[in-house]
Amino acid sequence: MYWLGADVGLYMVMIFVKNPNLSYETRKTLIMLAFYIDQFPRVTFALILPVGLHLTQDLALYPVPDWLIVLAWVVGIAWSVLHLLVVKYKGTPLAQTLLQINKLYEVLMGGFFLAVGAKSLISGAPIDAGWFALKLLLFGAIFWIILGIDTVFQPFTTILKMGPNGSTPEAEAEVTRQTHLTMAWAVLLYLVILMVAFMGKVKPFW
Repeated sequence: MYWLGADVGLYMVMIFVKNPNLSYETRKTLIMLAFYIDQFPRVTFALILPVGLHLTQDLALYPVPDWLIVLAWVVGIAWSVLHLLVVKYKGTPLAQTLLQINKLYEVLMGGFFLAVGAKSLISGAPIDAGWFALKLLLFGAIFWIILGIDTVFQPFTTILKMGPNGSTPEAEAEVTRQTHLTMAWAVLLYLVILMVAFMGKVKPFW
């Protein structure tokens, strides 16, 4: 859950950044800090899939072949590297291409886990444990929620475009609106993660 703690830190930074009483330089510094903090939850979330498959295999929840675990680690590491390259080449055409690849991956992986979880809940296959099926469905939802956050995550960019002398009441109102929208998606993310943790810990039904 380390990735969640770092994400909460990013949430707190947003609260300060939307404050128009702070100087542009202070807000800019906070924004740069947020960009770096943001990499920790992204990289750790990218590695959840291989770690989750290890746990699934160790707990005998589903027969996971070794080759699939190896593939998951390759994908997880590649996804982590993608996030780091986006930061390194930020503002370049390469970064934009990588962001589009990332969005496509989030759409496909989210849809895959949603489909597997829903099918298992309805038919009992391929996962017969109801709590585990619901956990997979919620895990798929997390991908799409993150996609939603990435889509509406505009307040930092808007502030940087303002420049030291570009702030106006209208611009600040837009920053506040964008920040609140992003924070709403973040709260939804935390609620879904809480439900995932509850399913894994309590296993309320089979």
